[in-house]
Amino acid sequence: MEGFFSVFTIELFNSGIRLATPILLAALGGALCNKAGVLNLALESKMLLGAFLGIVAAYYLGNTYLGILVAVIAGGLLGWLFAFLYHRYQVDLVILSIALNLIILELTVYMMRVMFGQTGSWSDPSIVRVPDIHIPFIEDIPVLGGLLSGYNFIVYLSWAIALVLYVVLYHTKFGRHIRAVGENQEAAETVGINPRQIQTMALVLSGMLAALGGAFLSVGHLKLFTRNMSNGRGWTAIAAALFGLNHPIGTFFASLFFGFADAFSVRIQNVTDLPPNLVEILPNLATVLVLVLIALRETVTRSMARARTRAQIRATADEKPATT
Repeated sequence: MEGFFSVFTIELFNSGIRLATPILLAALGGALCNKAGVLNLALESKMLLGAFLGIVAAYYLGNTYLGILVAVIAGGLLGWLFAFLYHRYQVDLVILSIALNLIILELTVYMMRVMFGQTGSWSDPSIVRVPDIHIPFIEDIPVLGGLLSGYNFIVYLSWAIALVLYVVLYHTKFGRHIRAVGENQEAAETVGINPRQIQTMALVLSGMLAALGGAFLSVGHLKLFTRNMSNGRGWTAIAAALFGLNHPIGTFFASLFFGFADAFSVRIQNVTDLPPNLVEILPNLATVLVLVLIALRETVTRSMARARTRAQIRATADEKPATT
């Protein structure tokens, strides 16, 4: 039992924050699309594309930051392609998402084999990982310093993006347009809002955020690329967005939950005798639990709405005789 509780250290939370970063970036993109009324299940492909192009561009350009920039641009272009196929040809969103996820998965493996002669993983000593930032004064504060200092700029940028997205969605005209399109496209059109344009912008920004999360995996955290490097994080991000009610702040904490679940599954292997295969499914169990809670929340919400409707009908019926 003492060994179990020894898992809960500053290092665990530090690792959880790092592991939550790619999930958070993709989840914020997913939440933005959900607010705009367009289902984006292709986060996995955009994250994987960002991971691959981020490290490849960093290798050929000799600059990690340029590699990240290339990954973000590519993610935005893939988001635009997604929007174009959806709006121009009315392709089913679920089918389109699954197709992109499968194509990018196999394409990255093929390109890795063609370009570097590798199929499982690839790295090069010349690639420089994004350095960590140690914040003066804060890093000297006990406990708090270990939690808030010592991450690379992508981690801090993800926090800032969550805050900026909150301000944009709830305190700007553009954010009101996004939410209006998501709530009722026809009503939004009547007041001069272009739903197609809004959804396209949401998908492009979502692709850029997911690709940034993928680049974090390859050059911001591990300095290598492996087959299927996203490893389901795009799907986890979708769950995080739903669990966070598509609210940037709620999505932030939901992503932290999944990041800590990943970190916990890694750390617990070092202090317990649990079978590794059992420990590795803990993050997946956490995802399933969250999805169950989401379903229960939706059921309760619908039940309460029906109860309110019945109460209003009864109140109206009771008022009619009195009026007569």
